[in-house]
Amino acid sequence: MMAKSLQSKLVLISGGSSGIGLATAKRMAREGASFLILARDEEKLTNARELILREAVSNDQFVETLSVDMRNYEELRNKLVPILDRLGTPDYAMHSAGVVYPALFEDITIEQFHWMMDTNYFAAVNLFQIIIPRMKARRSGHIIAMGSASSFIAIWGYSAYSGSKYAIRGLMETLRCELKPFNIQTSIVFPPDTDTPQLAYENQFKPAITKEVSGTIKPLSADFVADKIYRGVMKNQYQIIPDRDTQLTYKAAHILGTGIFKVLDMVTDKAIKKYGLESKNIYTEENK
Repeated sequence: MMAKSLQSKLVLISGGSSGIGLATAKRMAREGASFLILARDEEKLTNARELILREAVSNDQFVETLSVDMRNYEELRNKLVPILDRLGTPDYAMHSAGVVYPALFEDITIEQFHWMMDTNYFAAVNLFQIIIPRMKARRSGHIIAMGSASSFIAIWGYSAYSGSKYAIRGLMETLRCELKPFNIQTSIVFPPDTDTPQLAYENQFKPAITKEVSGTIKPLSADFVADKIYRGVMKNQYQIIPDRDTQLTYKAAHILGTGIFKVLDMVTDKAIKKYGLESKNIYTEENK
């Protein structure tokens, strides 16, 4: 039995036009929630609105959308604040927008480092800077951020992505402490590879060594992850780890401490022997 209900609740999801964000909105719509969905692409937002409304269980539910660049604080504030003044403060605010470009550190441009940090981390900061004071004034709410298995164990090829996800983890751990006295809940999600458009994009560039080290486990479906997010949030869970393999990895990383490096080094050395240090992209090579 769930501890809370989403009936007549307002849920804000950034990055809600596709992937895990959209799947989570659809899952929560089946529980009676209404939505404010943020993303940049207006066409995707229109499509997402239709898909979410199909899952609605009441005529009272609604879905509003906002086309905005989450990385730009001034733009976000100027566009979002008037909507919040009209709709009220969301009961749940989830930052799901995320990007990744896997490559060796020196092969990632400075612009790409900023792209990942700005989208994965600072976009969450921008959103929460606007939302949290309103939740504090009301003394209730729940914020959710998308971490990653890469935010507790970093592997070859993910210097920029892991850096941004470690940052979001540090942010959420601090906010958990600061917001608890105001009756505001916090959750961070640690999904493994999930079958989304972002994963398809990432796989175009993933180095062979990265692919080998990360394993060949079949990605989870976005719907599966979304259901785990819904259930975890309803139970006020701080850490939401959707699958058993990621749960075991999390435990191993914390129990072994730096001892986990020995395991990573063994797997990485094996991949290097298989592909060589000059190997770039496993998909490009295979398709030659």
